[in-house]
Amino acid sequence: MTLLKQWFGGDADDCCVSARVNVATKAEKNAICKSTNLNTEHSLAFSAALSDPDLLSSVLSFLSWKDILRSRVCRTWIQAVALTNVPETISDMWSTPDLYVNSREFLDALDWLSKTLPRVPSVNIRFNLYTTEPFDIADGDDPELPLIANPSSQASLRCIAEFRYLKHLSINSASLNGSYPYLFDFPELRTLELVDVGRLVWDLDMLENLPKLEQLTAVRNTHLNGKLSSIQVLRKTLVKLSLISCLKVKGDLMDLRDFPLLQDICLNDCNRIGGDIREVQVGDFQSVESFGRLPSSVFGGSYLPSIADTPAIMHSWYILKKQNPSILSPSNNGMCRMSLSILSTERYGNDVHHTRCMPTCVEFVSAGNRLGWRWTNAVRGGSCETIWMDPAPKYSDPGYDLYLLELQKINQDVGFYKGFFAPPSQQEHLRMNNEIPEPWF
Repeated sequence: MTLLKQWFGGDADDCCVSARVNVATKAEKNAICKSTNLNTEHSLAFSAALSDPDLLSSVLSFLSWKDILRSRVCRTWIQAVALTNVPETISDMWSTPDLYVNSREFLDALDWLSKTLPRVPSVNIRFNLYTTEPFDIADGDDPELPLIANPSSQASLRCIAEFRYLKHLSINSASLNGSYPYLFDFPELRTLELVDVGRLVWDLDMLENLPKLEQLTAVRNTHLNGKLSSIQVLRKTLVKLSLISCLKVKGDLMDLRDFPLLQDICLNDCNRIGGDIREVQVGDFQSVESFGRLPSSVFGGSYLPSIADTPAIMHSWYILKKQNPSILSPSNNGMCRMSLSILSTERYGNDVHHTRCMPTCVEFVSAGNRLGWRWTNAVRGGSCETIWMDPAPKYSDPGYDLYLLELQKINQDVGFYKGFFAPPSQQEHLRMNNEIPEPWF
């Protein structure tokens, strides 16, 4: 803002208004100067700025991408537009809906836009049933099933490579076929989202060409290969990692333990990624706020293999939750409970009142700053006794009264399973059910 005032002697709003005007002649420039009551010295500075593409591009960067394109009124301004860093949408830091590429016409127009306005920050390609006419996207390198079609009916994505300042790239529901290396070569890219991209062939090793990537989302990328350890090249920048139904990705969850900025991990249905949650130590995953749903191949990640293994698993989750209370929390977008595996021989389904169903889930509970966990069937009154991980506070400690109040609420949820710290056996469960009258409600 200060720089703009030095140029024009006015505020930034005046500068933006001036930048919108179609200026092509000296007479028009003088008219603008008079209409804005600029003195002679400022008029000369204003006139010089209108002839300098670098200065103009700084002013144009305050405008929307459509207004920037409308400013291409002469050769100098055309050069300035090509140098302009297009601002991101302030509301959600993503492109405006008008920048979404959802038709063949807009995809073809990207080629022109890449030369005219190459510093666009985001491109979102999303195809659906409402495209104006059917068309195919040109094959990439080494396609699995070469496309047999009229070349004139094919659309190319290669023009995307010209947006060297791209920060966000999203491709959704596009029938890609083969390898497209240029989609993974953007030095400024912050967000990459690939959802239902057909036979797009790529490898996690290709992320080395995206040195500033902060968010990676790949959903149902059936031809994505590589090891989770390859993501180490993004260790200092990655904030969010979401790999869903990427069945060929291999690795170990612990490959991500030392990412200092990583806050969100989701590896749902990536069952070739293994690991053991019991290996977690203090300081691992120090910034992670949510684990989403981990694959069943991670021991203790989403399912509990047995009742006997549960205490060790919950101890590791306790370490993580002490680092970040939002983990395994109902207020979190990720899972808030884990359950005994359906493959466990310890599960049973006795025909009893729903409040007495086997407590197959575990959840964290807290009273004040004291943290513990318990088995529950997720029905009121269907919880076991709490296994506390932290010591009880002293009477003289601050917040002791609040602790007692919250402890009372926790204990009120223990009914049928009072005195049990783990689910009873099936035989004992049946015996208790026969001896204790069922609730009347």
